[in-house]
Amino acid sequence: MNLKDAGIYDLTNIFKGKATDAHGASQGSVINNKPRFINIPAYQRPYRWKAENIERLFQDYAENNEEYFLGSAVAVEKSKKDGSIEFDVVDGQQRLTTLYLLNYIRYLLRREYTLFKLKNPYQPKASELCEKLKECYVNLIGRNIEPFEYIIHKIEELSEHEEMDPNSRVDKLVSCYEEQLCIAKMKSTYEETINERLYQAHKFLDDEKLCLKYSRSRYDDILKKALCNVVLNNVPNTTDYELQVMREYKDEEFIHNYITALKTIFNEIWGRAKLNVDKDADIMEKCGKAIELADEIVENMSLCIVLTENENDANKLFEVLNDRALEVEDLELIKNHFYKEYCTKSNDTDEKKDNVITELDELWADKIFCGNVDYQNKLISYLAAVYLTCDKELSYKDGAKLKDAIEKKYSSVNYSLEERTYTDKEILSDFNAYYAVKIILENFGVKAKKLNEISLRAEQEDKSITYKTLHLLNALKYHAVIPALTNVIIASYAKNHSLIDEDFGMKFKNYICDLIEDKNHSIDEYKNIHQCAYMLWIASLKAKDYNIPRQIAKRIIEKNGRVGFCYDYMDFKGDEINNLDEELEIWLNNWTFNNKKTFAIKVLMLNLLLSQRLETEDGYKADTFTININSALTYKMDAGRLQLDHLEANIINRVNSQSYYLSDDIEKRQKDVNGYIGNFMILDAVDNNQKNNVPLKNAMEYYKRIEKSWLVDDIECMIKDEEYFDLERQIPKEEFFRERTKRLKCCFKAFLRKKLNDTQVTIRF
Repeated sequence: MNLKDAGIYDLTNIFKGKATDAHGASQGSVINNKPRFINIPAYQRPYRWKAENIERLFQDYAENNEEYFLGSAVAVEKSKKDGSIEFDVVDGQQRLTTLYLLNYIRYLLRREYTLFKLKNPYQPKASELCEKLKECYVNLIGRNIEPFEYIIHKIEELSEHEEMDPNSRVDKLVSCYEEQLCIAKMKSTYEETINERLYQAHKFLDDEKLCLKYSRSRYDDILKKALCNVVLNNVPNTTDYELQVMREYKDEEFIHNYITALKTIFNEIWGRAKLNVDKDADIMEKCGKAIELADEIVENMSLCIVLTENENDANKLFEVLNDRALEVEDLELIKNHFYKEYCTKSNDTDEKKDNVITELDELWADKIFCGNVDYQNKLISYLAAVYLTCDKELSYKDGAKLKDAIEKKYSSVNYSLEERTYTDKEILSDFNAYYAVKIILENFGVKAKKLNEISLRAEQEDKSITYKTLHLLNALKYHAVIPALTNVIIASYAKNHSLIDEDFGMKFKNYICDLIEDKNHSIDEYKNIHQCAYMLWIASLKAKDYNIPRQIAKRIIEKNGRVGFCYDYMDFKGDEINNLDEELEIWLNNWTFNNKKTFAIKVLMLNLLLSQRLETEDGYKADTFTININSALTYKMDAGRLQLDHLEANIINRVNSQSYYLSDDIEKRQKDVNGYIGNFMILDAVDNNQKNNVPLKNAMEYYKRIEKSWLVDDIECMIKDEEYFDLERQIPKEEFFRERTKRLKCCFKAFLRKKLNDTQVTIRF
């Protein structure tokens, strides 16, 4: 990393290039005594500080007013053809802009104060006051020195005419002052006065080259519009000024932010000034004190300006210096990276870049990251980054690394500055990758809460397997597996459609809605997506943890995404099936109630509940039977109330303990009732609460709502069979748990062996 220089500077030194030993500035290339422009690069959005940020700044200053250090700012120094110096600000633009706005308030106060003093026929310090006003404006707000020089020259010229009437001299001087600085005169109506003030303000600033500028000219215009929209106004019947806002721009965020900041700065300065004068002080005494305070702040607030020779070093330094958990958002860094790539690697004109970035800003803020909770923002950012980079190692938990991955594994690989440009179409395509993820999550209904409930509801709905799988992965919190599915969805779309269509949002939304509704998996364009989803659904239920699903996801991610679409990876490979079967056997044998695979039991049992068994002579004792998948849809229950219920109660009611399954070993009883899958059944929470801890012989009445289910039929048959039930004491034998567990395991395994579009499953015991 090549640092060009660093030093501590106050506002005057930053803009005017005049270093002072008092601020400990280094004597390197930074100190060149040339005026500087502070430039906000095109990839950064304009000012966004709120009133509370500014109020906190003033409070901190009040507590440290000897010399208040504002922290560091990082910039790239550039020499312009006209000899001026430009600092491209990479970090610190909010603080620098606040100081700039503060100085503009200082200028308004000085302008009003000087005008008042010039109206005194015997004002010996007229030139000095105007010199200070010039110093406050020139090279701190704008570059135009001529109006101030003209006024000072006029003062000198008039002072030579000693014979002139003092009042006439004042009239000429005030007229010159107001004309040169475009100070509006009062009109007959309020509206006319406002219009005149706006006209004069724009006349003064519209052609001015502000010292704080933006690479995007539109934002220069916004800043000027905000500065022109405020004026000092004497509050009627008081000795107070207010900062009058002439036009409200509440619906225009950036102008509104500037105006809010200007009002807050003025209120802070004026309010503190009033505390330092007598209660009966006149308005000019207060104004003078406000100027003193503003001067002190400008002199005492300083930043450490760190200069680098190139943007890459500046960005690296920026990330080192900032606490990423506080004010710097990862999403903002990612977006700014795309803007920087486009601005530096595109051949478009500045005007076109400005228009493109403006449209992308609206897409990013108003469509992609609007109305989301933090969880959704994080998921969108992660899934889109994986799509663009095809980086199989990216972690959902490490949002700070997403920008680095995009920069190193996408931008620098695909858009090397020496080899190819990064066009407006390509940046739009990349933004639409984020938009595509937003549309997927929004239309699938992916939420941050009640994940299990939503997944169980999805299993009951007449939707595609892709819809069910995404919700299953979210419920299991397999975040690192989800991008395999979203990559395939977006890549499949991009193979046959364009990500830069004007109506991309509507087209992709329709695509996703049809994908969700393709419950029979019959639409050709979606078949590979559904196959991929089904593979992940099977793997996630069979695996004992997320490792095998994650390995499957990695190979899918590597070949599907921004790099293209590869359908060869939509099925199991190598030993994956055998390994999954082994893991399924292990976790089924070791399962106990409420362990990490309990939700998988719920999902599998619910799917059996939604099936219908074909008639068989041997009924529940048949060695083989067939079930129709998703045919018993009348058994739907409220997913939010589905619970895994103990058939034989976990807790014994001591009053009638003889009615429960008992064992000489208390620990063995607990192991049996909680460790045998056969002791569990899906039940509505309301019924489960009413059922409470009744013995198994009394439990069946609570399953009446689903009494047509073959699962319920089998339980009722087993409790009438002395092989599994002590008919005299009406309590289950251990064989009941063993046999039902064996049969459920066989059902689960058979169900997980079926092909995607199989409508029947044959189960053999």
